[in-house]
Amino acid sequence: MVRGVGVVAVVALLSFSLAPAASAEPADPAAKRAQVRQDKADAAAKLRAAEASDEELADAVDVLGGAERAALGKAQQATRALQRAEAEVAEAEGALSRQRRAVTERAVRAYAQQGQVQVLAGVGAPEDAARRLALASVVQGRLVDAVDSSRAAVGDLTRRRQQQAAAAKQTARALRSVIDARTRTSKAQADLDRRIDGLQKEVDALDAEESELSQLLATRASRAAVPPPDPPAAPGQTAGPGGGTSSSGFIWPVNGRLTSPFGPRWGRMHQGQDIAAPTGTPIKAAKAGKVIKASGGGGYGNLTLVDHGGGVVTAYAHQSRFGVAEGAQVQAGQVIGYVGNTGNSTGPHLHFEVRVNGAQRNPRPYLP
Repeated sequence: MVRGVGVVAVVALLSFSLAPAASAEPADPAAKRAQVRQDKADAAAKLRAAEASDEELADAVDVLGGAERAALGKAQQATRALQRAEAEVAEAEGALSRQRRAVTERAVRAYAQQGQVQVLAGVGAPEDAARRLALASVVQGRLVDAVDSSRAAVGDLTRRRQQQAAAAKQTARALRSVIDARTRTSKAQADLDRRIDGLQKEVDALDAEESELSQLLATRASRAAVPPPDPPAAPGQTAGPGGGTSSSGFIWPVNGRLTSPFGPRWGRMHQGQDIAAPTGTPIKAAKAGKVIKASGGGGYGNLTLVDHGGGVVTAYAHQSRFGVAEGAQVQAGQVIGYVGNTGNSTGPHLHFEVRVNGAQRNPRPYLP
């Protein structure tokens, strides 16, 4: 018993010495990095597709894909740990079975030896009887040792089974994390695929009307004065709508998020910029001018064109309804329509273009 208590004390001491350090110690850098990745993945999963920019959607897919791969790696590690735990349980069960057989065999021998000692205790010389008693004591001692070993084997098996149960729970959690990560990645990828498909269809539909629209604007431009050169590019080309008036006299036409700027997009040339906003959000004239078109139909949906003179025209597409009629003179900031989803559109937003002599230009340098 003293030896057993000593072993328990040593094991307890070793367990204490191997325990994790107190929380006062700095956090594990790997754990910090994992938490940062998790925070990014959570933020990506909460991204609202209708309000997100093209880059944000693509980044979300990358971030969530990385989180999915990390979760899969953890699940594989947990599965291997569970397999090791199961093997250790099987080994412990085998050890316990062997110990129980040893106890049974030694108990039988001890019982038989004890009976012989009782029968022969009074037979023969006294020294023979003493030897028999000593032998019986040895057999009984071995039996006690076997029982102690069996108890140790039981304790070891119990501990192994607890480790197996913990490993099984960890594996289940890891597998659930993989499923959650895969679901979030799939959703983000589906949002991105819809954005790509919708934008490609929108651009194709607008291109189909391009010749007619360009002819209309080119005819007007031929009668206009030579337009001023494009304004210099403003810093922060991907910035969203802001206040104020630019040096060119333009304001932002709607309050919302710039989701698709001017430029190449997934194999198409996006000739304007998309500003996401809820249906019904007021659209303002970006600069004073005359409304030369306010009609619906085609890929642009409900479209308003405002001629600002000098061959410069702004276009406002996909409106839910008009705020002005063709021929109206408007001032900068005057409501000319309302955000909608008409024509070939990827969701409620304003498709805004700046054209000079009929050709599309990047709207961003014209805006504040």
